[in-house]
Amino acid sequence: MTTVLRVSPRRFVSTPSVERIIVRALRYLQSGYSIHLRGPAGTGKTTLALHLADLVARPLMLVYGDDEFKTSDLIGGQTGYTRKKVVDNYIHSVVKVEDEFRQNWTDSRLTLACREGFTLVYDEFNRSRPEVNNVLLSALEEKLLVLPPSNNRSEYLRVSPDFRAILTSNPEEYCGVHDTQDALMDRLITINIPEPDELTQQEILVQKAECDRASAVIVTRLVRTFRRKTQSEKISGLRSCLMIAKIAQEHGIPVAPENVDFRDICSDILLSRASTSLEAATKALWEVLNDLIQEGVGAVPELTENVSEADCLNGVGVVTAAVSVADTIAQDLAVLASEVDTSEKLPPHTDDAIALAQSESLGTLAEPEPQTTASSEQAILDYLQRSKGSKLSEIERALRLDRFQTVDTLRLLMEGSKIVLRNRLYVLMENAS
Repeated sequence: MTTVLRVSPRRFVSTPSVERIIVRALRYLQSGYSIHLRGPAGTGKTTLALHLADLVARPLMLVYGDDEFKTSDLIGGQTGYTRKKVVDNYIHSVVKVEDEFRQNWTDSRLTLACREGFTLVYDEFNRSRPEVNNVLLSALEEKLLVLPPSNNRSEYLRVSPDFRAILTSNPEEYCGVHDTQDALMDRLITINIPEPDELTQQEILVQKAECDRASAVIVTRLVRTFRRKTQSEKISGLRSCLMIAKIAQEHGIPVAPENVDFRDICSDILLSRASTSLEAATKALWEVLNDLIQEGVGAVPELTENVSEADCLNGVGVVTAAVSVADTIAQDLAVLASEVDTSEKLPPHTDDAIALAQSESLGTLAEPEPQTTASSEQAILDYLQRSKGSKLSEIERALRLDRFQTVDTLRLLMEGSKIVLRNRLYVLMENAS
């Protein structure tokens, strides 16, 4: 039995760049041509194809390319037979027997779509062998579908004027795909689907993962920078962004580069997608995360109040709102103080990679000398004694310390029970009571 679908995509994300592609594709479909969406994995080709099929407003037949496909999987084939036997003994001395066998033909998706004028979405069509797709040639050009010979039906099927085909494919260098015959490509209008731009990816994260815009900016920026460092731009980073944002949102994990759980999520999702070795990819990931910490990037609710929505969408709001971000880092420090130490959660070889990444990204600051750390601690203690409590950003500005040194020193003071965090203010332990 062949199932006919009615597509109703939920929360399809439309941005100016996506809208331009949709307008072009609909223009070709309305003129009677079939289209071919070509691009790397993870760029949203299938989602876009289903959305276009919904805009065409015709029932949908969905087919997925497979190396084991045969032509019969597209047009149909013989499935069983019908037997009819007649015994005539009207004259008792004469017996007449008629025995008839008739094979049953069952239409497959392409035949049904051509006959009824449905929209055919052929996803990853170049994963099927080229000879299988030869049946599309006459259907797309001569509007005639050629069927195997049979005594029970016509060998030719006139294609409905409403029939449209939307094909998708990955580049030919991908594993498991076949070269496509030029005759078929000549009958299609090919639209190249690039990596979604940063605005589109952020909108997708906000609507699909239901995260805030500041978190979407951080995730897209992190993944883009990591892919560039590891030369992993062959595959789109959109799926990685969606995984990270969705998991963090559903489990209440702050999208902050210094958060241990967030770093674990990024490691599990991104390292396996890198084109470099595991050690090099791990080093690159920690460099990216530490760079974000240095720049004061963190996901905070106050960010949307201090920065306009347009700035967030353009990726500049997070960096310019360093003061609001600094307040959240202070909150995260209090949470980290009550959690298990990072070194107990990560495998030994990862600790080495973290230390190496921090030493290279932070220069000589990664391993401060005891004298420097002690002087920073005393300076912060003296300042808190005078101010009776201050935020992280105020301490950083007053003492002219860099972000990483301030965070590291505050962590040491909290672990030594010399200061405590109260209402987002760092105060001395003796003044806390």
